[in-house]
Amino acid sequence: MKAQRITDSISYHGEGPCWWPATGRLRFVDMLAGVVVELDDRAEGGHRRLPVPSRVASVIRPRAGGGALVATERGIALGREEDLSDLKEVVSLTDDPTIRTNEGGCDPDGRFWVGTMSYDKVVGAAGVYRWDGPGTGPVLAWSGATTANGLGFSPDGELGYWVDTPTRTVTVLDYDARAGLADPRPFVDIDEGAGKPDGLCVDAEGGVWVALHRGSAVRRYDADGRLSEVVELPVSKVTACTFGGEGLDLLFITTSRENLPDGVEPASGSVYACEPGVRGLEPLTFG
Repeated sequence: MKAQRITDSISYHGEGPCWWPATGRLRFVDMLAGVVVELDDRAEGGHRRLPVPSRVASVIRPRAGGGALVATERGIALGREEDLSDLKEVVSLTDDPTIRTNEGGCDPDGRFWVGTMSYDKVVGAAGVYRWDGPGTGPVLAWSGATTANGLGFSPDGELGYWVDTPTRTVTVLDYDARAGLADPRPFVDIDEGAGKPDGLCVDAEGGVWVALHRGSAVRRYDADGRLSEVVELPVSKVTACTFGGEGLDLLFITTSRENLPDGVEPASGSVYACEPGVRGLEPLTFG
C-alpha cells in the first residue's frame, strides 16, 4: 500500500498527529518550531499555524469539555479555546535545559503521559511522566529511556504500547486505572535496516501501526505482533500516524525534514494519507 501526499512541505519536523473531533480536522505539531498545524482547506495554503507558549510543542490532545492540552518544551499547557489562544503553561516537568518533551498521549482514564529526551540523545537520560490534572503534580512513571516515543492503547483499554526509539522495540504494558502502565515486555522488535520505530497508533481491531523513521514506511502489526501491512512513503523521515476522517477510516502520516539539506527529499515535511481498510479509535481526551 502506498500513501498519498496531501499537503505541501508545511513543517520542519511534523509529529504527533491527532484527529480533532470538535472541528473535524487534523492537527499535529511542528515540534521544534513551537507551533500546532491544523489542516483546513479554507485557510491559505490549506492549513493554519497556531503558536503555543513555548519554542517546542511535542504533543497536542483534545481536552474534555473543549480546548486542548499541549506538551511544551519542558512542561504542560492547558486552554479552553479551540484556537489555542488562551493556552497557558500550568505544569513544569523539569528545569534541565538539556531535556525536552517528546511524544505522549492520554490514557483511557483521561490522564496525560508524556516522554522526554535529551537534545544530545544521551543514553538513559529520558523518562516518562504522568499527570493526573490540575491540583496534582507530575509523577515520574519510569526513567532510563533515551528517546521516549509513541503511546497508544488497545481497544479494550487493557494494554498500552510505547517506544524507546534506539532500542528498535515496541513495548507492550498492562494498564489499569490504579496501577497505570506496568509490566513492560517486548511486543515487536524492528529489524535492522527497516528504520527506527517512532510514533504509533492503534486501530479498532487492535492492530498497532508504527511509523519507521528513516524507513520510508508505516508498518501494521496485529494484536499478536505479526506483521500484517506495510504503507510505503516516498520520503525517509516518517515520524507518526493517526486515524481520522469522518469515519476514522483514513490513516494520516506526518514526516520531517529535520537536518535534510536543501533540495534533498523536497516532499519531506508533508502530510500523507491512505485508506488502510480498517477503522481507528476515537482520540482519548485529557481530563
